[in-house]
Amino acid sequence: MTQTIDYYKNNPLIHRDRRLGNSSSEWVRSFSCEDLKPLIVCRGPIRKEAMDVYEEMGITHYGILLSEKDSIIYPNALAPELRQLKDSTRVHRVPDYSGASKEERVERINQIIQIAKDNGYDSIFSGYGFMAEDEEFVAAIEKAGLKFIGPCAHTQASAGKKDEAKRTALKVDVSVTPGIDNVTARTLIKKHPGRDALLAVVKAEGLDCDDKILNDDKIELEVLADHILFASYAKGIDLYSIDELGKQVEAECAEMFKQNPQSRVRLKAIGGGGGKGQRILGAGLLGKKNASDADIKKAAADAPGLVLEILNEVKANGVGDNKNVLVELNIEQTRHNEIQLIGNGEWCVSLGGRDCSLQMHEQKLLEISVTQEGLALEIDKAKAAGNKVQAKALETDLKVLKRMEEESARFGQAVGLDSASTFECIVDRDRHYFMEVNTRIQVEHRVSELCYSLKFTNPKDKDDYFIVESLVEAMALLARHKERLPKPERIARFGAGAEARLNATDDSLSPNAGGVIRYWSEPLEGEIRDDQGICMKNPDTGLFMRYNVAGAYDSNIALLLTKGEDRETSYNKLSDVICNTKIRGTNLAT
Repeated sequence: MTQTIDYYKNNPLIHRDRRLGNSSSEWVRSFSCEDLKPLIVCRGPIRKEAMDVYEEMGITHYGILLSEKDSIIYPNALAPELRQLKDSTRVHRVPDYSGASKEERVERINQIIQIAKDNGYDSIFSGYGFMAEDEEFVAAIEKAGLKFIGPCAHTQASAGKKDEAKRTALKVDVSVTPGIDNVTARTLIKKHPGRDALLAVVKAEGLDCDDKILNDDKIELEVLADHILFASYAKGIDLYSIDELGKQVEAECAEMFKQNPQSRVRLKAIGGGGGKGQRILGAGLLGKKNASDADIKKAAADAPGLVLEILNEVKANGVGDNKNVLVELNIEQTRHNEIQLIGNGEWCVSLGGRDCSLQMHEQKLLEISVTQEGLALEIDKAKAAGNKVQAKALETDLKVLKRMEEESARFGQAVGLDSASTFECIVDRDRHYFMEVNTRIQVEHRVSELCYSLKFTNPKDKDDYFIVESLVEAMALLARHKERLPKPERIARFGAGAEARLNATDDSLSPNAGGVIRYWSEPLEGEIRDDQGICMKNPDTGLFMRYNVAGAYDSNIALLLTKGEDRETSYNKLSDVICNTKIRGTNLAT
């Protein structure tokens, strides 16, 4: 039978009328966002999604910012979603989003803000790119009098940097990965031992420090060193060399190897994401029960070179940059779980978890929902089938999930989370360890949207409410109405959600760009295809337009999602989607 419904453009799972201004309720109408004027500063599927959601919300004055790594030429189709935007004056360009150096990054931030002001935009949305969790970028936007559709600069500072997030987590009793979060402070103390020596640095460099901290004889030396370092970042100077930092990291790694036999150590930049800025060392020690001092010294000797690689990768190698690196025990047998959070600065709500353990090249490939309702259902099934071992394992998973959700909400409130973020953990059987918070919407956010919606209820009338099924919509609501939004109730939507990432690779499964897509089969019923607009047909002929696979930023082409009443059903449906997805073209090994 010929398919009559276009599940690409009119998908009931993700498309709906979101215009609160049309509600019969005065209270609901007061949360309309039709006067919001956002500039979309990101690429990929999230840009197309934001365009769709904003239009469904009744937002008419929005624009998109392209980098020179995108193309606005139809035949090349590196920005295919432009076919949806009829007004060319709302398409703006910059050389790239973040610049190749610290100076270029500052220039680019100012350029983006000026574009917003010159064209009547009052807010900026950065999707899930690196700009979305750039504290300096967000602070500059706020200083310019614009809204940032995402966590504010204060939250970015408290939660976005991995070292600060870990310290906050410890304060609010969140389980963290064993390791060191202040190796730069230790480097400074190694170079200038003692309180008097540190105070002499402050005087010699003319640093603007808090006198209360400087005059507090009881303050820990490492806390004092950290305070001095932040003053040096503000002034744009370095108080230690990268070589000195590398030597300190080497010493910390050696000590960690001694304390944790047959273990590896993971080094992580405090910024970055998407698998960037991480290295693991110590593989040669895994099989040695009694490693010698020489073995440990040899393993730790790799640290300085890896530190340099990490800093270069996340562009934190400039003068005055915060070069702190986390030195953590690598948990070997783990699952990667994350909790979706949303808040308004006063309340914080968790929206279940996602399992993102299946990865390649430090990039997630498959994301599966993990919810309390779903696990409880599977426990009942296992018990009914007499499978006690499976039921016990699932009960352990449920306990871990509940703890992670409780801790994530507690952390969110501690940092004043005022938009969407993700609380990331690694799970080792019945234990979990907090890794970091991504202070932005995630690529896999739709998995959580399929499992839960948000119900905002009038505090004065429980029958007066509105439902939000999109995190992009919720972020816009928070940017526009923040404190006025009451704490929502999470409402179960579907039993399970699943997402597979479709990436451009070569025959060796390495990222590969340059191929041309000439045909893509139609989406199935129950399939969500987030493909940045590739499947938008020529508006004149109704035919598929060829797409040159881009690789300027990453290898992802599309996200394929589906749902089910339980995890097995969602797996089977996702299998159907993948098996029925047909892509034809040249130089494609996806």
